[in-house]
Amino acid sequence: MPWKFEAGTPNIAGIIGLGAAIEWLSGLDRHALAAHEAQLRDALDGVLARFSEVHQVGTAANRTAIASFVVDGAHPSDVGTLLDQQGIAVRAGHHCTMPLMDRLGLPGTVRASCSFYNTLEEVERFAAGLGKVLRFL
Repeated sequence: MPWKFEAGTPNIAGIIGLGAAIEWLSGLDRHALAAHEAQLRDALDGVLARFSEVHQVGTAANRTAIASFVVDGAHPSDVGTLLDQQGIAVRAGHHCTMPLMDRLGLPGTVRASCSFYNTLEEVERFAAGLGKVLRFL
C-alpha cells in the first residue's frame, strides 16, 4: 500500500535501458577507464593551476575527475553562465552543501566534472573557455 494502486504502466523502457547500459559497461576495461579518468583529473588540476585567480576547493589525494573552484572577485553563477555561453557545461552553486559553503565562507563553487567518455581535448577546451571568462571578468 499504496503503490499497488498507482495508475499507469511501469517504466519498462527504463528497465530495458538500464539492462543495456549495464551490459555495455560490463564489457569495458574498468582499469583502463580508471586510468583515463585519473589522466583527466590531473589535466583538470593542471588547467586550474594555470590561473592565479582560480582557487580549487577540495584537493583530496583519492578523488575522481571532478574539480570545484572559485574565481577571485566573481560569483560562481556568473562564471558558470559565461562558460555555458561558450558551450562548456559546469555546475555552479551550493551543490546541496550549503552548510559547508557557509562554513568555508563561500557563496558556492563552480564544479567541472569529467568521466571516461571525456577527452583531453575537451579539458583543453575548458581551459580556453575559462581563460576567456577570466579575461572578461
